[in-house]
Amino acid sequence: MRFLLYLFFILFVQTSFAQKSFVFPKVKLQSTSVAQLTPAGWNIIKTATGDLNNDGNDDLALVFESEKTVDETRTYGDNNSEIIKETQKPRILAIYFKNKSTGNYQLSAQNNDFILRSEEGGKLGDPLQQIEIKEHQLFLRFRGGSEWRWELGYTFKFQKQDWFLTNAINLYFNQNTGDMTERIYDFNTRELFTTVGNLHRRDIANRRTSEVLYFSQLRTFKTFKKPWAWEIMPNVYL
Repeated sequence: MRFLLYLFFILFVQTSFAQKSFVFPKVKLQSTSVAQLTPAGWNIIKTATGDLNNDGNDDLALVFESEKTVDETRTYGDNNSEIIKETQKPRILAIYFKNKSTGNYQLSAQNNDFILRSEEGGKLGDPLQQIEIKEHQLFLRFRGGSEWRWELGYTFKFQKQDWFLTNAINLYFNQNTGDMTERIYDFNTRELFTTVGNLHRRDIANRRTSEVLYFSQLRTFKTFKKPWAWEIMPNVYL
């Protein structure tokens, strides 16, 4: 009996360790140095500077990538379903406001989910193409695929003490034929502009329509888990 209890205990401990999920570090709340903001065991892979809160100071957006490859659960589909496990290097988006009086960068937001990982772009490789600050907004751009390719762009703005998605673009096209569908979303005016046609012959082959966007409330980094995770219309994912 003692042997059976001991064996059960060993199996329980092994299972517990095996099921232990990866835990993201909490980035530093403030610092005057970008290097000091980088968590141990992580590297900065993208940097953007510019005024995000309209106070005349250059703020900071950073993308950190872990030095280690881990098992990570990621959301696909509609933010709640299709949770799958991937083995890859996690990434963190950290946004800092510059305090002019102290010289410190002060943390505004840490997001561990929204930035696509290096293995999520298909045959085109790393999907993270751009992070930029302009017109007091944060721009994020991704791309991926193979013969059929996709490009995604998201614009977030800090307002009412949170980060809201204000605009987005989704382009899906065939690299060989040029067949494409492009959707441009304006969440402030609740408008969707759709262009269907050919990427190589935009002037003669394309048809553009507009329609009203229906959604209950603006998405934020907290409510928009990651790219491709919002079924904004039936069978249309953003």
